[in-house]
Amino acid sequence: MDTTQAFAHILLRFRREKGLTHEALAERSGLHPTTLSLLERAKRQPSLSTVFLLAHGLDTDADRLIREVQKLRPKLRK
Repeated sequence: MDTTQAFAHILLRFRREKGLTHEALAERSGLHPTTLSLLERAKRQPSLSTVFLLAHGLDTDADRLIREVQKLRPKLRK
């Protein structure tokens, strides 16, 4: 699983755990619902500012989102 797919999986999981629709998370994060859909389907990579907006909308920290993504993606070679 690459980073974009891992982020998509984590975003979808967190949104569902919070019981939020795309529209509700969009309103809370300031992002467009279409953007959220693209991110959840791994059709777009999030910018750093998008990660922070999503974390705010999900009532969590950006570092928590990133740590969860790291757990899913393969280790990078040094």
